[in-house]
Amino acid sequence: MTLPTYEIYAIRYAKQDLRDEGHMFIGGQHGKMVQGLDFFTYALKGNGRNWIVDTGMTSGQAKRMGRDYDFLCRPSEALARIGIDAASEPDVILTHAHFDHVGTLGDYKTARFHIQDEEMIHVTGRDMTMKPFRLAYHPDDVKQLIDLVYADRMVFHDGDVEIAPGIEFVLVGGHARGQAVLRVHTKRGWVVLASDAVHVFDETDFERPFAIFYDLADMIEGYRSINQMAGHRDFLIPGHDARVTKAYPPAGPGMEGQILRLDLPPKW
Repeated sequence: MTLPTYEIYAIRYAKQDLRDEGHMFIGGQHGKMVQGLDFFTYALKGNGRNWIVDTGMTSGQAKRMGRDYDFLCRPSEALARIGIDAASEPDVILTHAHFDHVGTLGDYKTARFHIQDEEMIHVTGRDMTMKPFRLAYHPDDVKQLIDLVYADRMVFHDGDVEIAPGIEFVLVGGHARGQAVLRVHTKRGWVVLASDAVHVFDETDFERPFAIFYDLADMIEGYRSINQMAGHRDFLIPGHDARVTKAYPPAGPGMEGQILRLDLPPKW
């Protein structure tokens, strides 16, 4: 069977130009400012339909969580520029439920949402009695996820699954209990959308652990398995690395630095 190929669009909707190294990596030096983070959602086009990956956040949600970011657009507005109507899309894949990945759920008015069992167990169960785990989640977001369950709009997955031909949803854990990545088949080969399993290349290049995690050992094992899965940096897309913005071509005129084509090869 010949697998379909997909175009992958990255929507860069917010940025943080600099970040305290102590807030970025375990063992990082507090007060030392390093490359900050870019914030992405994604869209997949192929085989006659679209898939949305994560829904980002709004400036209000960031402030609610005590974060200071620069916002460039609302993800659904950027999707409209590439011919995708968020309100009518049938499926959204959630890689995990941290606040910057499940904002703007309401923009996808008819969609089914896909999430790993482990992530919903995490955000609605015993783990949330441990206050440190709450730092990357917000109850309002979790309540919306529960509402989707009761509206019959949530699809649960127990580990690795082929969501559609050429799209694999792979559970790695580590950063979040239900942290998942996507393998997407493109014309240039299989591309790994690592989401927050790998925020920046330093994590997989040097096994340098990110400062926020559910299970440290699982996170590092995840780096190793993702490196093996991708095979080469050209096929690995970290979830927040500003070097992705610089390396990948725009989706069209006037989209530089905001809507990128990840199915095309990078230029480092």
